[in-house]
Order: sequence, then C-alpha cells, then structure tokens
Amino acid sequence: MGTFDDANVDKDLLSQIFADEGDDAETDALLDEMLKDVEREASRRSGEETPAAVQEEPAAEEPAADTEPAAEEPAAQEEPAEQVPAEEPQPEKEEAPTTMPAFETNTENDPILKEAKQIMDEERKGGTITTITAGTTIKGGISSDGSLEVMGVITGDVECQGKVAIVGTVTGNVIASEIYVSSKRLEGGLSSEGTVKIGVGTIIIGDVDATSAYIAGAVKGDIDVNGHVIVDSTAIVQGNIKAKSIQVNNGAVVDGYCSLNYAGVNLEDFFAGTNVN
Repeated sequence: MGTFDDANVDKDLLSQIFADEGDDAETDALLDEMLKDVEREASRRSGEETPAAVQEEPAAEEPAADTEPAAEEPAAQEEPAEQVPAEEPQPEKEEAPTTMPAFETNTENDPILKEAKQIMDEERKGGTITTITAGTTIKGGISSDGSLEVMGVITGDVECQGKVAIVGTVTGNVIASEIYVSSKRLEGGLSSEGTVKIGVGTIIIGDVDATSAYIAGAVKGDIDVNGHVIVDSTAIVQGNIKAKSIQVNNGAVVDGYCSLNYAGVNLEDFFAGTNVN
C-alpha cells in the first residue's frame, strides 16, 4: 500500500478526519471513501507506469589482437666520400750516374791461386822449378829452361820454357808455355802457346795472346786466342776479343768488340750462298 503522499490525498480532508473525533459513523464512511480513493489512485498510477524497454546491451567487441607495429629499419646512412688529399708535386729525381760494378779484390779463395799452387807442387817434385821467394826483388829480365814460381818482385821481362805461376809482382812481359796469374797487378803483356788464366782480383795492363784463356780478373788490352775464351762473371775487359769461341758469363763487363775470326767460317761466302750445299 502506498503512502499518503504518493496517493495524492487531499490534505484538507485528512485534517478533518484526524481532527473530528465526534461522529464515528461519519468517520468510518470517510475512511472507506479515502481508502477507495487511495486504491483508485494506486491503480491509476500502476497503469501509467510501464516497464522500461529492455535495452539490448551492445555485443562486447573482441579486443583486437595486440599487434606490435613492424619496427622500421633505420635508413642506411651514406658514409661521406673519403676525400683524397691532393698529391703534392714531387721533385724530379736526378738519374744516378752509371757506375761500374765493384771489382772483386779478394784473392784468398781464388781458384786460379789454388790451381797454380798445385801445379807448382807437381813441378817441384820433378826438380825443374825456380822459385823467387817473397821478399826477393830482381831488377832486370829473367829466363829459365824449366818452370818459374814468382812470389817476390821482378822488374823486367820473364821468359821460360816451362810454366809460370805469378803470385807476387811483375812489371814486364811474360812468355811461357802456360801462365797462371793471381796477384794484385801485372803491367805487361802475356803470351803463351798454351793457356793463360787470370784469377779473381788480378789486374793486367797489357795484351793477352794464347791458345785458350780464362779471365776472372780485369784486363786492359786486346785478347787474341786461337781457341776458347771464358769471360767469367767477375771479369772486366776493356779491349777487343778475337777467338774461335767466346763464353761471357752473366755479370761480366766487356768494353770492346768480340769476333770469332778463328771459327773456320767465311762469313762473306756464307751469306753470299757460295758455300751452301
């Protein structure tokens, strides 16, 4: 049952009901009438009030899958181009003057020196050798029927029928069947019907005439050999070479003309075609 305020009951009527206590019959009638009014008012109100339409709740949206945004790769930074410093002008290099190779002066390991000692030892066994010992000086020419070993100093020409080995000093021409020179310097020509061998570190100022020759030292003069000539890698020759065959090893220096006059070939006839079969 609703309250009086909700029933919209006339307040004056209520005042009369609660103030007038004399007539019970009238009071009951008034109460009945009031109750009916209250019921009618409550019915009217209940009819006017309609339940609110049930509102549909919006469907719950599924949360979007958490997707992390793709990480953007940082743009490659172009490295600054390396700056090449400007080349400074280089001063022009002066060409070094051409120099002659260093001349070998060490005769201790000279193979010609060893060969000369061996030959003199063999000649000494035969008793046909003359030795000019170290510390001996001869001024003037000397000749011998046998072999000669010069360890001292001779100022003059030397002529002998046998072999000559010179490890000392000679100033003059030398004539022998074979000549072996392994000394610092010899001023004079060398002439032999056999071989002439000039060792490492030896300097000859004069011409060389022989049947064969081996040059490992230095010769300032012409070389005329009716046979084979070997100019070794340590040799220096300032002069012309005339031989039957010539072998110049790598490193040798030759300042002059080389000709094979004793090769037995007539070059003019060969190129003219007169001796071609």
